Amino acid sequence: MKKKILLVCMLAMPFVAQAQFTGPRVSGAGQANSAVVTTVAAASKAAVDTPVLLEGRIIRQIARERYEFADATGTIVVEIDDEDLPREQFDDSTPLRIKGEVDRRWNQRQRYIDVKSVQIVR
Repeated sequence: MKKKILLVCMLAMPFVAQAQFTGPRVSGAGQANSAVVTTVAAASKAAVDTPVLLEGRIIRQIARERYEFADATGTIVVEIDDEDLPREQFDDSTPLRIKGEVDRRWNQRQRYIDVKSVQIVR
């Protein structure tokens, strides 16, 4: 009996592994979700985990590691770990490029950007 159970488990393993793989996220008509959002307005409406590449300015600090970011289309909250901030001094007039992804708190509707890197635009 133990040998039969072991044999069934071994034969089923490839099917279980294949069933767990979900592949790339799909949006719309079966297209992979690989588009990068490039404006605050689009990021404010984008799905969670959508990649973003924004150029604009940090106009104020809201809390520790939370800032208000603005571009020509609007403003959005960005969350930046201290180690991901540029080493150089910058202010609210310094143009920045941020890379990250759209996120939101489980109990809130408003989206924010979870920033992975920040560069000063020259």
